[in-house]
Amino acid sequence: MIPALFNSIAPFYDRANRLISFGLNSFWLKKMVRRIREANPARVLDLACGTGVLTAKLAALGPLKVIGLDPSEGMLTQAEKRTAGARNIYYVKGFAEALPFEKESFNTVTVSYGIRNFADRCVAFSQIYRVLEPDGTLFILEFSPDMPSWRNALQRFYIHSVLPVLGWMGTGKKAAYRYLRDSVESFPHASVISEELSGAGFSVISYTRWFPGIAVLFIAKKL
Repeated sequence: MIPALFNSIAPFYDRANRLISFGLNSFWLKKMVRRIREANPARVLDLACGTGVLTAKLAALGPLKVIGLDPSEGMLTQAEKRTAGARNIYYVKGFAEALPFEKESFNTVTVSYGIRNFADRCVAFSQIYRVLEPDGTLFILEFSPDMPSWRNALQRFYIHSVLPVLGWMGTGKKAAYRYLRDSVESFPHASVISEELSGAGFSVISYTRWFPGIAVLFIAKKL
């Protein structure tokens, strides 16, 4: 179901993201890339790469190899168009729960707005741990509910009532953005994700919230 849903919105996905985030998605990705650069990436796996926005930014960091993986053919088609001509980017169709790579193949793994769509996060985290080399780093950018507060109430109003309308305006696809609304609303608090990462074997797990509080960057190390 999930790949088919994303196939249907792939041509409009980037425009809709800019619309529903009021342009903040670009701001968050830039901050994420700055943190990734500090980790000296060399062999990078960009999971749930979508239309290749983050993939392209990673490839521009220097002489490194980037593989983008996504289960949606439509998204991969858009990613290939975006990065046509890049010699250090490769795309693979696949699922995070069954990564088609040897163990310790990468020193960096990234996921932006993707773990909500994993069929089984704990299995996916174990797979990521397997393909990361020792001292490798996992970076996850995701929407995650804030702690209960007036800000949380505003976030939930936006997610429940405004986001589906803006998504429909950007793509013409109501079902896709109802799914996005539901997946964000049901997503666990960041502390739960940290516990799941720890259960998969990761250490030195941290998370940081970015303005206006709904975007969270997780950083986990394989020691």
